[in-house]
Amino acid sequence: MFRPERAERRAYGETKKPKQFMITDSASDELDKLAEEMGITRSEVLERAIRCGGLDAAKKYNIDIGECCNG
Repeated sequence: MFRPERAERRAYGETKKPKQFMITDSASDELDKLAEEMGITRSEVLERAIRCGGLDAAKKYNIDIGECCNG
């Protein structure tokens, strides 16, 4: 599936700005796969995940066991 190089700039009523962060190679690979599958940019995948409650889901990740937990 075709994946655009850039997301639409004003899709959310505000201008997107470049940010920098670090993630593991495996997380980056998963991000690439999802972006390709959805036909959108990596940054758009992150934007949608955050807007759809991804930050709340991140609170459930248990770093000691390496997986998400309910509660």
